Amino acid sequence: MKKNIYLALALASGLLMSCTSTDDGPKPSTDLTAEKLQNIVSVNQTVANQNKFTFSTNPALTVQILDQDGSILATGTSGEIIGVPPLTQLTVRGMNQDGSIVSYSNDVTITDYVDVPEIYKYLFGDSYSSQTWTWDTEASDGVWGNGGYLSNSGPGWWVVQAADIDEQCEGKGLPHDGLNGWMTFTLAGKKVDTSRGESGSLSWDQSSIAKEGWDLGKLIFSGTVPLMGIQVNEDNRREYNYHILLMDGEHLRLCAPETGSGEGGTAWFYNFKVKN
Repeated sequence: MKKNIYLALALASGLLMSCTSTDDGPKPSTDLTAEKLQNIVSVNQTVANQNKFTFSTNPALTVQILDQDGSILATGTSGEIIGVPPLTQLTVRGMNQDGSIVSYSNDVTITDYVDVPEIYKYLFGDSYSSQTWTWDTEASDGVWGNGGYLSNSGPGWWVVQAADIDEQCEGKGLPHDGLNGWMTFTLAGKKVDTSRGESGSLSWDQSSIAKEGWDLGKLIFSGTVPLMGIQVNEDNRREYNYHILLMDGEHLRLCAPETGSGEGGTAWFYNFKVKN
């Protein structure tokens, strides 16, 4: 319930700001209905079955276009829309002068995704569906361990090799996170399932760079953690926030600093690969 309230408030705020214009600019309607909104707004797929659309309004009206999850794809009187997978529905929303929100939705069919941020393919696979990860047993610097925050690019001080990860996991109370452990990332719902029987969700922020040239942004877990996702020196507390050091569709390298670590302080490193 709170999520819906916050979304409505954010939507109203965005539309109010967009509709504040000069005297000859677009203004909120006085009697907008869903039927009238459909007659005013035109949404067209640029290429059949592709994730690109254009929208326009006549007469000019500021609207927002959202996907099925409520993410805002565009705001304005006209423009372009690029949807990210899995895109199944577009919702058009407008606002009356009294602040009431009016909307309508249409299902869309997408079989060809273009201009999608690479992280979608890197995390969820070429088909934008799901991908399972396990320990990278071919990594030259082991599968897990610690090293210097913002300086090391992988385990550098204490390096745990594949042959020893079972012992470490069992000792930390995570026996299912060992060499045969896995975690599956599913794009629908951005879901995470793990070999320890837990499920959660995943999000990311590629604008949050800790150090230029060192990381590629953040990967955030909710409800569960990746394999051995704990802070060993902090009573094995669960860690949900990670820096992305490498992702190329086959490998995923993560790092989590200990609380208060500055450059050169202690951080934990995780080397994963796609499970074949």
